[in-house]
Amino acid sequence: MNDQRRYSTKKKHQAQLLEQRFLALALATSDVVYSLSPDWEIMYELDGRGFLKNSDRPITGWKVINVFPGDMEIVNDAIAASIRDKKTFALEHRVNRADGTTGWTFSRAIPLIDAHGEITEWIGTASDITSRKEAEIALQESEAKALEQKRIYETITSGTPDLMYVFDLNYNFIYANEALLEMWGKTAQDAIGKGLLENGYEHWHAEMHWREIDTVVATGQPIRGEVTFPHATLGKRYYDYIFTPVFGPDGRVEAVAGTTRDVTEIRQTVTLLQETSEKLKATNEALAAANERLLLANEKLLAVNEELSAAKNRIIDTEKAMLQAIDAANLGTWSVEVGTTDIIADSRAKALFGFLPGEASTLPQLLACIPEDYRPNVSQQIRLAIRDGNTLDITYPASGFRDKTLRWLRAIGDFDRKRAPGAKQFMTGILMDVTEQKNDEFRKNDFIAMVSHELKTPLTSMKAFVQLAQSRLTGGRDVTAALAIEKAVHQVVKMSNMINGFLNLSRLESGKIQLNIEPFNLAKLIENVEKDTRATIVSHTLLFAPVEQAVIHADEDKINHVIHNLISNAVKYSPQGSSIMVACSKDETEVCISVSDSGIGIDQHELLKVFERYYRVEGSKLATVSGFGIGLYICKEIISRHGGRIWAESEPGKGSKFSFAIPMSST
Repeated sequence: MNDQRRYSTKKKHQAQLLEQRFLALALATSDVVYSLSPDWEIMYELDGRGFLKNSDRPITGWKVINVFPGDMEIVNDAIAASIRDKKTFALEHRVNRADGTTGWTFSRAIPLIDAHGEITEWIGTASDITSRKEAEIALQESEAKALEQKRIYETITSGTPDLMYVFDLNYNFIYANEALLEMWGKTAQDAIGKGLLENGYEHWHAEMHWREIDTVVATGQPIRGEVTFPHATLGKRYYDYIFTPVFGPDGRVEAVAGTTRDVTEIRQTVTLLQETSEKLKATNEALAAANERLLLANEKLLAVNEELSAAKNRIIDTEKAMLQAIDAANLGTWSVEVGTTDIIADSRAKALFGFLPGEASTLPQLLACIPEDYRPNVSQQIRLAIRDGNTLDITYPASGFRDKTLRWLRAIGDFDRKRAPGAKQFMTGILMDVTEQKNDEFRKNDFIAMVSHELKTPLTSMKAFVQLAQSRLTGGRDVTAALAIEKAVHQVVKMSNMINGFLNLSRLESGKIQLNIEPFNLAKLIENVEKDTRATIVSHTLLFAPVEQAVIHADEDKINHVIHNLISNAVKYSPQGSSIMVACSKDETEVCISVSDSGIGIDQHELLKVFERYYRVEGSKLATVSGFGIGLYICKEIISRHGGRIWAESEPGKGSKFSFAIPMSST
């Protein structure tokens, strides 16, 4: 009995000690301490610590007093769950503070469970977390505002194709709009916070921008420049950019903003305009040079007969009129996309074809305005220029689409050769009215043809008389007279050849030379050329390469004329005793004939001019070489009318090689 009493006294003492310790712990903590009934309806006591209202006696309705009305539902749900599961209650929620304001608390309550597993009481603490929560809410609001501002900024910058970005003072990107990220081929996560080198800039490029950023920071002034940069999908592009200082509250530069614009198309347009202007200038210079050569030819014709003096004056007047007309002419512009029939023409070009300024026109419609006998050649020249990528330069008549007025037009076109790979290809050019010049040429050619024809009769008689005199002097004692007669024969032959050349030119330009297309054996033609040249040319060694048998459709006489002319030129411009090589090759579509010599050669800048009318290569070594510069022009016209091409290869001092190719079947 005494033992039991002592045990009870001991337990009571231990309980008192435990209660004292708990009370001491509660007093020592800064948190609010409370105890509740098992169902949370009665709060036994509450030391509010100035945070919540104190309660020194058991009360009901404590939730209405302490819990913020807006959080009552979540508090009740958490209490119900803790009672149901007999687990610790832990929740952050708003409360009504003792001073009447709203605060935040973290409340944690632990259930006391008896031996039968039932909750006997809840002991809890409530921490004042108002300052922390207010800071978190302020931070969230600040972040939300920043995100909204960023969204607005992104909306503004995403609507422009310009590249927009911001550097910090360590040269790192702290902002880049979508256009810039697309150019890099990167995401914002991959690019923002990184420097120029990390975003694919070459070292020289990065160093240049580093210096510019330093300058903007030091001076507080914007700076502008232009640079190339490889686009992720478009390749090399030209960019115009400006760096602008961003000032902080203290007036110092705290960042550098940049805006970059793609000016590639603008540069290409400027370049194209410059090239077109240069081509127009070169065309005018070529026309002027041709006029000078024509005047020289007229002067030489005057030496043949005084009757040509009137022709000289008439030609000079015509050339002056042509120059004045060219200076006063309005040039039309046009552009055709390769592979289509659509043509873009300005109002002047349309007017030359008889179309109204706003009226649509296509390439077939324009070709339909060209007379039928010229149309195939024009179509073929356009097709060959597109196929070979060459400059187009062609003159033809055209009847107005509406007014049916016949005009002579000259079209000059070339390709835009700086387009990016895979881009559409255009031939762009100019169109000019050359009707007056053409009419003057017709009158000039008619006059030259008439005069040349009239000269041929006395020259033929003169040649016969001189040859008769030569035959009678041959073998005689008067060597001087025989030599003089021989030179006279040579000069008469030379004069006759020049007059024949002008007759051929006149017939060619007046359209009187027609092609007689028939099948013939090319090997047989080369064999005949070999026989003719070996019999007449003894000053040079003629070498003919073996020719494969081939039947082609062309004008045999005209092709024979071209080959003889090329051989004659090789003889003129190469030293006596040197070799001249004639070769022929073919494939499934065309035949190619070439004549090579080891003569003086031609400068590269003159190669494209040698086929122009009246053009002669200049130089001290050529002073004794006669001719008017129309032979190669006639050859070019003959080959062009066969749908072929003619070209020259040469190097000064190492000889020249003239070649032409025509289709196996010419139409």
